[in-house]
This record gives sequence, structure tokens and C-alpha cells, in this order.
Amino acid sequence: MKKSKLIILLIVIIFILWSVFPKTNPLLKGFYQSEMIGSHIVQMLVREEDNSFVEWINNREVDRGTYEKLDDKSYRIKGNRQNFEITLNDDNSFEIVISKLNDGTPIIMKNIRTDDFRQSFGEFKDVDEYKSLLD
Repeated sequence: MKKSKLIILLIVIIFILWSVFPKTNPLLKGFYQSEMIGSHIVQMLVREEDNSFVEWINNREVDRGTYEKLDDKSYRIKGNRQNFEITLNDDNSFEIVISKLNDGTPIIMKNIRTDDFRQSFGEFKDVDEYKSLLD
């Protein structure tokens, strides 16, 4: 009898703790980066303060714009060169497709830093070559 009361008490405690500490939804914010795709790497900075983003390929700025939240995990990205929707995974990563870069295979963008401070990689003379990957 005492054993069953103890088991019931443990189940109640687990249930209470589970409801008190709910799983938090990931938040689109910070610096995201892909693995190497051939000789390319894709990076994106998402700023929560003004709902803006900047996207780079090999440290060359290729797009910038804004985003809007559609639901808990979905966002619409509106850039100067491209528009698309993303869905955050539980690990705060998401997938994008750049057909000219990866033939339509999704690129996983991992959140590597949650701060969203502005960033610059310098100026390059071949930026148009990288921007054309988004066409």
C-alpha cells in the first residue's frame, strides 16, 4: 500500500514539474551559419530589435530585409533579392534553399550565437557574383 502511494506521489510531482516548466519555443534571433557547401558558407544575422536580417555567402553581403512572425515557429523573410518562409526546429535551426548553390537541397542554418549585434565582414569587389547565386 505504501509503495503505491509513493508511486502516485512521484507521478503527481513529475506532472506538476512538467507543467510548471513548459518547453520553450525557439526564437528567431542571433547569428546563423551553415556547414560548408562545396567552397561556400551561408550566414545570416537576425535582429529582433527591428525585425531585420542580413544574409552573407562567403562573407559577402547578398541580401537584407525584414521578417515577420507567422506563428510560434514560422516566419516570412522579405529580402531585397528573395522572399521565403522558414520554420524553426526545436534546436533553433532552420532550412533554406539556394538552388544555384545546392541544387534545391535544403541548407541547415544553425544558431551559433544568440546576440544580434550588427556585423560586417568588410568590402569585397566580387559581391555581385555572390548575389547572383540568389537569382
